[in-house]
Amino acid sequence: HFEPRRFVGQMVARAMASFAALSWLAAALLPRAAWASGAAPSVRLRNGVEMPLLAAGTWQYNESQAEASVANAIKAGFTMFDTAYDYHNQPGVGRAVRAATSDHGIPREKLFVETKVPGCGLDPAVSVGRCYEDTHKALAKNVELLGLDYVDLVILHFPPRAAFVTRTCRFVCKQVRDQWRAMEEFLATGSARAIGVSNYCPSCFACLDGVAQVYPMVNQIAYHIGMGPDPAGFKSLADEKGVVLQAYSPLGNTPWKHGADPEIMSGTFTTGLADAHGKSTIQVALKWLGQHKMPVVTKSSSLKHLEQDIDLWSWNLTESELDAADKYRNFGMPSFACNFADQVTPELVV
Repeated sequence: HFEPRRFVGQMVARAMASFAALSWLAAALLPRAAWASGAAPSVRLRNGVEMPLLAAGTWQYNESQAEASVANAIKAGFTMFDTAYDYHNQPGVGRAVRAATSDHGIPREKLFVETKVPGCGLDPAVSVGRCYEDTHKALAKNVELLGLDYVDLVILHFPPRAAFVTRTCRFVCKQVRDQWRAMEEFLATGSARAIGVSNYCPSCFACLDGVAQVYPMVNQIAYHIGMGPDPAGFKSLADEKGVVLQAYSPLGNTPWKHGADPEIMSGTFTTGLADAHGKSTIQVALKWLGQHKMPVVTKSSSLKHLEQDIDLWSWNLTESELDAADKYRNFGMPSFACNFADQVTPELVV
């Protein structure tokens, strides 16, 4: 005997069961950022490429550590990963990315890989006398070491070596231009979706003004809470030139400390904000940058910590807290290669 109500009920139950199964499968296969409400937003670069606001870094990790860290970052929901030629861990990063696409079905275009090539004279691979030619070779080697068809963003890691002595790019403009010409040509091959620089000072950009066919899309600088919303004028300069700033060392890592700044990790100011929101001081430091829509590279080998790092979009600092954080001061320099007049309240000279 056919019972319409019973039949319809069975069909609805089967449909709901199928939907639940597919939802579970999607959640298992896709990175959390693809489906969680707290997914990291992105910023649009000059050429239209969308770059996630949060990246998992791999500095100081060897190949196996970098592979494990990126794998955990993907589990946590990260979709962007940062490495470099002179990190010597690119094969591990590439393995983790390829495993995500081959073993877990994550489309390659959903993952964003950023890498770097050394500045002229800062690595044997890129000599001062063959800056243009060696940069081309280092760019190709980057893709080869990663084992990928392309990278999403490649940047020059530092200005040329001489800039660290003179504290300006003014006397090495030819090297800056030669190296950037190699970057433009690499972009044209399709081996990279976007190109940029790191630790570049105003004088370095001045070398490219009126000369570059494709202007840098990103400038990755040292930037953390306590440096203010426009450290040494870097943000104003970037906005003027249409360059997206990206922060590294968001916990105040400095050359002479080689670790997170204790004032950020456990200081009264950051601890107070963390306690007010039930978050960690690390989350507060990242949130301050994120709430200013500043792309940032963080780092951890711990899945738990990476999950905490990416939990930035489900909460906000209040307007008064953000204003206080903007006014809070904790010394930092955006670049090792620039000249600053005053180390207490640094004002950019060149």
